[in-house]
Amino acid sequence: MELNQPQWLAAAKGIHSQVIAHRQHLHAHPELSFAEHATSDYVAASLEGMGIEFTRGWCRNEGKAGIVAEIHGSAPTSKNPSNTSQPRHVALRADLDALPILELPGPAYISQNEGAMHACGHDVHTACLLGAAQLLCERRDAWSGTVRLIFQPGEERLPGGASILVKEGALGPLDLSGTLDEPGTLDEPGEPAKPDAPTSIAAQHVYPELTAGKLGFRSGPYMAATDEIYITISAHGGHGALPQTTPDPIVSAAHLILALQSLVSRMRDPLSPGVLTIGQISGGTAGNIIPTEVKLAGTLRSYDESWRARAHADMERIVHATCLAYGATVQLDIKHGYPAVVNEPELTARCRKIAVELVGEENVVDLPQRMTGEDFSFYQRVVPGCFYRLGTSGDDPRTHNGLHTPGFDIDERALITGTAMLAALGAGM
Repeated sequence: MELNQPQWLAAAKGIHSQVIAHRQHLHAHPELSFAEHATSDYVAASLEGMGIEFTRGWCRNEGKAGIVAEIHGSAPTSKNPSNTSQPRHVALRADLDALPILELPGPAYISQNEGAMHACGHDVHTACLLGAAQLLCERRDAWSGTVRLIFQPGEERLPGGASILVKEGALGPLDLSGTLDEPGTLDEPGEPAKPDAPTSIAAQHVYPELTAGKLGFRSGPYMAATDEIYITISAHGGHGALPQTTPDPIVSAAHLILALQSLVSRMRDPLSPGVLTIGQISGGTAGNIIPTEVKLAGTLRSYDESWRARAHADMERIVHATCLAYGATVQLDIKHGYPAVVNEPELTARCRKIAVELVGEENVVDLPQRMTGEDFSFYQRVVPGCFYRLGTSGDDPRTHNGLHTPGFDIDERALITGTAMLAALGAGM
């Protein structure tokens, strides 16, 4: 018999202690991007314990920590919510990696791997997806179709584990024999899903700006495309009292930082969001020495792909012309990062409706656009996707700390909502 959304919530409450155990184990044993070996082992053992078929070894050239699994419902086939002729087949994604942050003392489950911390909540994402898998397995007769579970490494580091999994076929027909096919190529945006493959995908992300029990959605463009910028300015070096003897890379860097801001202020449509930040500068050894090298690092954030391409070309021109004007030589490396996260409107409306039925209209909020990035966008280039937010703050002040901070933590009541929402999406998205 089909379950309604409150029943999924009640079911999630019934396994809350198990999901807490998942989360606290993962939080205590964080691993950095593309090195999530023990994390992958833990997920594999959990799936085996539930009798779920899966394949391992995804991201074959980047640590092989990825896992892709499938669960099949046994209820009579119902109409595909996406109104396609294909059998109902959806995907749910969780990311596995932690950040290189030293966690502040506090919880009993503090990181035991010094210098690594789940400060972005990927432990929560994985624990909730394991919980949802358990609920979907135990209630196969309540839903029809196929749910694909993607446990993805390397969200925090370019090129992004999502881009690799897509190339390896994680959204294509799946062979559960344990052997991966040769990598394919990234499907073009809008290309229809292949038979026996997911027709939509969803993922959630912790959000301390919302209290536990709340969910947030935004249709259309939600998060920005992200590119990394690395600049090295070089000269001969010399005495600080004899500036006429050598170009000064620090002076070049100062002018360059200011000149680059014209990319956003004068070369971008002011109605199109964009950010350029130089967040790191290093060079020099003493106040009376003109250094031989200064290094800059920064980030470019955008939504419009045509302006993104123009900005890369304009950056090349500005960087080389500015340094030439001051006599220095320069090397520029722009690392093309993640595309913008664009939530497909019809799918997002369906997911939001499920959320309202699950937790009530008063606990579902509309989200503002953000200039942060997410490699979930690579999945959205292949099939319609919805990336939504899970509220995680509570009474404990620690749960109000921001993402990517050494004191980040959650109100674990959020695990109930996160588990139930993923299960409900798996059963009815």
